[in-house]
Amino acid sequence: MLKCGLSPATFARLTFAFILFSSSSAIFSQSPSPDFGFPLLPPTTWENTSAKEWATTLQLPLESETKYQSSYRAYCTPQIQVLGANPKSIALIATDDQPDQLTIMFANKGDSASTYLRSNATANASLKDITEIKRLIQADHDVLSKNISERLGKPSTQGFGGSGKAREFPQRWDYQGTALLLSERPGEYCVLRILPSSSADQGGKTSRISDVTLRERMKSNVIHRANGDIIIENIPMVDQGPKGFCVPATYARALLYAGVPADLYLLALLGGTGVGGGTLIVDIENSARALATSYGRSITGVPPSLDFPKLESFFAKGIPLTWAMYVDEGINRDLSLRLKERASADPDAWNKILEPKRKAARSLRRNSKNGHVCLLIGCNRKTGELATSDSWGPEFTERWITVEEARALSQGDLGAIVP
Repeated sequence: MLKCGLSPATFARLTFAFILFSSSSAIFSQSPSPDFGFPLLPPTTWENTSAKEWATTLQLPLESETKYQSSYRAYCTPQIQVLGANPKSIALIATDDQPDQLTIMFANKGDSASTYLRSNATANASLKDITEIKRLIQADHDVLSKNISERLGKPSTQGFGGSGKAREFPQRWDYQGTALLLSERPGEYCVLRILPSSSADQGGKTSRISDVTLRERMKSNVIHRANGDIIIENIPMVDQGPKGFCVPATYARALLYAGVPADLYLLALLGGTGVGGGTLIVDIENSARALATSYGRSITGVPPSLDFPKLESFFAKGIPLTWAMYVDEGINRDLSLRLKERASADPDAWNKILEPKRKAARSLRRNSKNGHVCLLIGCNRKTGELATSDSWGPEFTERWITVEEARALSQGDLGAIVP
C-alpha cells in the first residue's frame, strides 16, 4: 500500500532541524558536519542511536516491529529531493532498536515504472520502456555521486553483499564511523545505503543464527488462542509499495524471519521481476534458495492440497509458508471486513457466519491476471480457516480465509524456508 510520504513542508523543517542539530552535536565537534540537506547520518553514534527516535525525525512510519527487529518505511512524493534526486522510498531497519542501515532507494524498475504508468492513463505494456528506466537510474546515480563527492571527497570502490548477481560494487564514502554506499544496477535500481563503517567493512555480511537457536525462536513465536487459532507472530513486514513486487516482498519476509538478510529490490533483480512488477515464482524461488543456502537454510516444497494436518505441522514449529494464489477482489475486500466481526464471535457462531462464504467458493473463477504471492501463517481447525499475511503494510499482517476459498484461489505452489 502507498504510504503518505514526506510532505515538502515537513522536509523543509527536517532540513533546518538537521543543519541546526548537526552543527552543535558533540559527535561532530572534531570537524564541521557535511550539509547533506537531509538527516542522512544518525544523530549520535550508531551504538547510542535509537532507531525509533531517528525514524521519528525522518518521519518514517513504522512498517514492522517484532521481538527481534523493527523497520520503518515511507514511499516518497515526487516533490522530495535528497542530494538533488527524488527518492522513491526511504527505509530504516534495526535490531533491538539499534539502527542497522538506512536505505534510500532512488530510480528503479518497480517504483519508477509504476509512477509513470499511473501518470499516463493510456500507457500499456509496450510503454514499459527499459531504456527510459535505465536513463532515470543513471541520471540519479550521476547527480548523487557528484553531490556526495563535493561534500566528502573522492569515493573508493568495494565489494558488497553476496556472490554472483547479488554482488554489488558501490562507491563508498566514510564520515566519522558512517559509510555511504552508492550502487547502480543498470535497468534495476540506484540505491544509497548508509550503515556503520564496521558493517560496510564486512561487506554487509551478518552473523549466522544457529539452527538450534532459530528453531527455538520460531517455536516461541507460535500462539495458541482460546478460539482455536494457531498463529505465528513476529514475522517481519516488507511493504511492497505501489508496484507489483509481491513475490520478492513475500520471499524477503520469509528469509528475514529465517535469519537471512534479504532486500526487496535485490530479490526482484535476482528473480527477474519485470518492469513495474511481475515475477515467475520458480525464478524468485531459485534466487531465494541460493540466499538461504548461504546461511544454512533450505527451501522445501509443501503438498498443495491445503490439508490441515500437514499445514499445522509447519505452523506448530513456527514456520510460515509462501503461497501462490489468485486475488479475488470481492473476497479480498471481505477478508479485511471480517476481522472485527471474527474477533467478537465464538467459533460456533463464526462457523455459521462462514457457511454462505464456503458455498460461494464453489463458483469462484480464477483470474490469471490477478496472480499473487503471500504468506500462510496459521490455521484454525474449528472454523476451517487459514491465516494469510500480505506484503501490503502492517494492516495486512493477519487476515483469515476459509479453506474452501483458499483451495478455489490457490495456484498450487507452497513452500517453506526451514533451518
